Amino acid sequence: SVIKQVNPDAKIVVCFDYAFDVVNQYFLPGFEKRIGILMSRADHLFSVNKNQIDWMRLVVKESGIDKPIHYIPHPSDTERIRKFRKPREQRTQGIGVMWHEYDNYQVQPLLILKAVERELKRPLMKSLIGLKTGKMLERGIHTMSASIPIVSTDHPDKSLHGKPIDPDLPKVVNRVPKGVAWDVVIPYMGVEDWYMILSGYEAVLDLYTVNSIGRFGIDAAGVGVPCVASDKQDSAHLLWPFTTVDPFEPTRAVQFLTKLLSDEAFYARVQKTADKNLPYFGLEASKERMMRILK
Repeated sequence: SVIKQVNPDAKIVVCFDYAFDVVNQYFLPGFEKRIGILMSRADHLFSVNKNQIDWMRLVVKESGIDKPIHYIPHPSDTERIRKFRKPREQRTQGIGVMWHEYDNYQVQPLLILKAVERELKRPLMKSLIGLKTGKMLERGIHTMSASIPIVSTDHPDKSLHGKPIDPDLPKVVNRVPKGVAWDVVIPYMGVEDWYMILSGYEAVLDLYTVNSIGRFGIDAAGVGVPCVASDKQDSAHLLWPFTTVDPFEPTRAVQFLTKLLSDEAFYARVQKTADKNLPYFGLEASKERMMRILK
């Protein structure tokens, strides 16, 4: 519905973005008809997820609509993200593993990292990152860690010194001795803090089992950190073709992480390929795609 048109000469363009995983989680059978009606009212139909386009086509056909489905990847400010990069020697935080709100997949990546430790015959700093503590409390999800980050003594508010950077962390993290589970857990943070932390990992692991664009893989490429990525992510196939894995099968993930941490030439090759293809997900490329549709 049109609420208000400020410029009488402006053309109103309605775009319908679509995520079938969300539909599957929150809607009941029969709701696809309602979605189809909404699609019929839109000027343009597109998906930010390449792997959802065929589902959109099924919904369109089911509703008797004849409209093209466009693919416009979720844009990312890749040029700004690049500014957070660090030299290889400053990536001293070990391995970061992404936690996902829709996929509490914790034990599997931890087993992979412990297998890599055995292959390399040395310990790794293992971090579970991106925790949304509010969602974890809501769903009764916990994790285990030897430590949680605290507010440093250079923070202007002295009353916060030594306290968890997220007050809800102690509610969802069970403290265990070092070597049992994660060495540290990092909550979901603001943009600059997130990229500053992400750029400090030697490599990252993302075994997300849900089909999505793979924003984490894009972020990793932006800060120049190699990623072993799930093949369920659109971005993985373009950015991380040499380290993309089946998230349900551990062997290749162990092999790729071990090779990244022991073979400098392979590390550089993986990083260079991601860097070359990163502009595909940038703002300028997204604008060009949108303008092609609107024309």
